[in-house]
Formats: sequence, structure tokens, C-alpha cells
Amino acid sequence: MQKTFPVVQEGVKQQIELGKAIRRRYSHFLPRQFDPNSVKFRSTNRNRTILSAKANFLGMYPDEKVLPITVPSDYAADCVNNVICNCRRRDVLQRIAKGLEEFKDVAENSEVHSLFSKLSRLTGEPSITVDNFWRIPDTLRCEKRHLPLLLNASNPWYSDELLDELEHLNTRINRFTSGLYTSGIAREISKIRSGPLVSEIFGRMIEKLNRTGSEFKYYAYSSHDMTLFSLLTALGLQNVTSSEIGGWLAYASSLFVELFIRSSDNSAHFRIIYRTAATSIFQNITPQISKCHGKFYCPLTVFEKIQQDLSIGGLPISAFCQLTSDLIP
Repeated sequence: MQKTFPVVQEGVKQQIELGKAIRRRYSHFLPRQFDPNSVKFRSTNRNRTILSAKANFLGMYPDEKVLPITVPSDYAADCVNNVICNCRRRDVLQRIAKGLEEFKDVAENSEVHSLFSKLSRLTGEPSITVDNFWRIPDTLRCEKRHLPLLLNASNPWYSDELLDELEHLNTRINRFTSGLYTSGIAREISKIRSGPLVSEIFGRMIEKLNRTGSEFKYYAYSSHDMTLFSLLTALGLQNVTSSEIGGWLAYASSLFVELFIRSSDNSAHFRIIYRTAATSIFQNITPQISKCHGKFYCPLTVFEKIQQDLSIGGLPISAFCQLTSDLIP
């Protein structure tokens, strides 16, 4: 099986269309000509997110020749935009979580063990575990979409029914990976997977309210699906993508955190907007946040409380990731 897939032409087109849609949505807000003090892009250092950011920017500002994309050089240390950054504490938490009954009931039963053995035999992969299982449905899905003839010729055992079974299991495992447990360990995992990004977004909104970033209007992260999903989980919006493949956000999906000032009392509010390439609709999902109580504009204090719940006590994430003594059973 093929194991890696770069951004294909279809994905580039989707990002360009997304950029155009963003420009239309915020035409009253974004500068007509690109202004680096107002609009900023940040990517991981992976090719697919860099190319996605470039295509997105091209859709927003097609006449610009300079692409203002910040790309951190150390992917492993980028815990803001990379939920699988090097972090010893997260790894220990995940190992502890795998000992919980709710995890074992889903991923450590005899049916799953039998399935993994079967897949190992069929694919030639020497050892399939809950940690690398995602590669199988991910690869099969991509080959089905882009290389269907190769898929059927190389894998006579393949069927759509099998892929559906794998996708269902993969979704459940992905939710555990994202920290969606019923026990208190969920919050500890979320502090690492979601906390740095939530904190950075909230800090930027506070800067705007304090007018220390008065010219700044738009900051975009070009991220992996699991990073965006972690932001959704922090907001309690994980079920928004329950129908998507693997439970993650679909390709070219986007989340927007919008900041508003209510003119009547000068109070700060926010909205969460979600868009998928499939519908092309900017959907306000703010009312689905439990603490927003069905409101389309939610008090910023709700976002602040979420940020505080994921706080790591002012420590740099690199230092927090080394703290594990309190986790030893």
C-alpha cells in the first residue's frame, strides 16, 4: 500500500476556493490590499500545511507575490500547532489512559486483536497496534479516492464493508487519542493537546481588546486535522465532526474564532464558525458550546474560563511536558 499522500490538485483548488470564500465573508473587515500588519499566516513545517496555506492565501489575495507564512523550523517542539509534539508528560498520560477500562473495552478486546492480526497478514505490515492502526484506513481511503484501480489490483481482499469497519474503529480510537475520556485524565491530556493553542488565541484577543494589536485583524493557522479537532474538544464541540471520516475534520475544513464588542455596553463576545468544503457554508456553532446556553454570540468570559481550565500555571509548554512525577500511579 502507498503510505503517504501530499496535497493533490483537488486539495489545492479547495484551499483556493476557501481563501476566496474567506475574502468574501470578511470583505468589510479585511484590507483590500494585503497588509502584513493586519493579516498573518502560520503553518507547521510540513509540506502539505505549507502548500495549503499558500493556496489559501492565493485565494484571499491573488495579486500578491510575497507569501507571508510563518513556519517554525522545529516541528517536534511546536506544541501550539502540532498536537504530537515531543512531550513526555502527554506520552505518560496516554500510557496511563490505555489502562482504563473504557479504553480496553474498545481497543483491547479479542475482536480488535483478531482484526489487527488479520490486517497484518493481509497488508504485510509486521505489527499493527492501536498507535499505528490509523495508517490502514487512512491509506485505503486515499487509494480508494485517488487510485481505485491500484487499490483493487494490489489488494484483492479489500471491500467497502471492511473499510467502513476500520473507519468506525479508527474514529473511536481517535477520540481516545484526543483525550475524550470520562475520567479526569481527559483534562490533563487536553491541557497539552489543546491548551497551548487555546491560550495563544485567547492572548491574541486580549491584546486586541487592550489595543496593543490595534492594526492586527486576521491570524490563520494552517494545521492538521487532529489539531483542529483538539480545539473543538477544548470547546466541547467534538460531536460536530462525528459524521466525518475518522471523526476528524474533513479536508479543507476550517474553524474561525471571531471577536466582537457589543456597542450597547462595550462587552466582549466571541463566535465559533465552522466550514467544510462539502457544504461551503459558514456555520455558527457557538450555540452548541454548553456554557454559551444557545447564544449565537457568547461572552468572552466563557472562552476565558476554558483557557483557565487548560492552564499549565504559567510554565512554558516545554517545561510542563517534562513534569511526570505527579502522574505515577
